[in-house]
Amino acid sequence: MLVAGSLAGVESYVTAQNQTSSVLVLAREVGWGHALTDEDLEVAGAVQDEHLHAIDAMDRAQVVGQVAAHTLPAGTLLTRAELTTARVPGVDQVVTGVLLKPGMVPARGVHPEDRVLLTPTTSEATQVPPTVGRVLDAGTSAADGSVVVDVVVPTAQVAIATPAGAGQVVLSLLDPEGP
Repeated sequence: MLVAGSLAGVESYVTAQNQTSSVLVLAREVGWGHALTDEDLEVAGAVQDEHLHAIDAMDRAQVVGQVAAHTLPAGTLLTRAELTTARVPGVDQVVTGVLLKPGMVPARGVHPEDRVLLTPTTSEATQVPPTVGRVLDAGTSAADGSVVVDVVVPTAQVAIATPAGAGQVVLSLLDPEGP
């Protein structure tokens, strides 16, 4: 009798610990600043855990339109900490296309959210001060080795767009923890 009662108690405990709930996961990778669409979301079952704060599948409509706070791979279990309402570019920001010729970008390339310094390289462009920004996206290399990188910069420093678009800047990586 004692053994049967113990087994029933263990079975009840294990069943309770393995209950799943329907939560939201990403159907595909989304980049920093991407506003989520319904097509970006899937429903998955997850075992409940006091340390896991996944977004319930019933909250799907509230999640659509929110913005990825950073790049998130496909299959990511969504939590509120990974979402924001802040759009990219935000207020007082612009996205500028930066044409980078071979040798003007670090060998490792750049990735979304990298903090970078754009420094003009020509005498005409030296009137434009170096500008700090964050990478939004990077294109693939062209046949000549050049690549276009989208960088978010402050609106007050939009003058960097002219030399950047003409391939007259060097892109340097900065400490990711900077402002």
